[in-house]
Amino acid sequence: MTEKPNSGVEPDAVGSLPENAQEPAVVAALEVLRAAEVPVATFPARRMLYREWHSPQGPQGAFIWPGAGRTLEVSWYVDGAHDERNLTARQTRAVRDARNAALDDVAGAFRGAGWTVWRVESRRTATRRALRVDVTPPAEEEPPPVISEEDAEALVAEFGIGEGDLDEAVYDAANEDGADEYNGGAHPELSDDDAYEEVHGAADVRASSVNNQGAAAQVQFLAEFCGTVEGLRSLLGDLMSPPAAAESTSAS
Repeated sequence: MTEKPNSGVEPDAVGSLPENAQEPAVVAALEVLRAAEVPVATFPARRMLYREWHSPQGPQGAFIWPGAGRTLEVSWYVDGAHDERNLTARQTRAVRDARNAALDDVAGAFRGAGWTVWRVESRRTATRRALRVDVTPPAEEEPPPVISEEDAEALVAEFGIGEGDLDEAVYDAANEDGADEYNGGAHPELSDDDAYEEVHGAADVRASSVNNQGAAAQVQFLAEFCGTVEGLRSLLGDLMSPPAAAESTSAS
């Protein structure tokens, strides 16, 4: 829906509404558009008459709206409107061609930047009519594991970790993460008790999955929980008997 002119004293909305302007995905999307030299629309904060808004003085270009999840919706404004309502047949033809071409440029800019792109087009017109472009930023790269699988296997041998030795520690770590998630306000749509059950139920499922993968996977999971190899070794030292190397040194 076309945003109405703003009658307050807020700053102009350049490319997105002010309340969305600091969202990381919106910031990244505007960077993509500007890098591709795609014009972005400005919604002036000053009061404008309807006929002034819907004229060449009104918003022109791309404007970003939050969509579902990580998806953003990119509309294209021509003379203050992002659609063809209230246009004559002659005006519609010119505006449709211009918006189609502009949204093609928008799609190309995001696709070139590695974003996922969906074109949203009308199925009710005889000629092509682009409505908007939906875009999702690339998935964030997973940080490298604290320790490799090979290093985890070496620690399993060093500390003499057997089957089941770390089961309880994995459950405790997963549920501590779940407690942090709960305390951070997870699942605000649920009651307090239901949110608690949801995060800790998910933590139990995750812990069970890790425990079923064997000791090396458990060590890697606990490494992520501890954050450092030093912290991991300290935890394993508390949970297990002294490493074999330390035992042999003391015996000699």
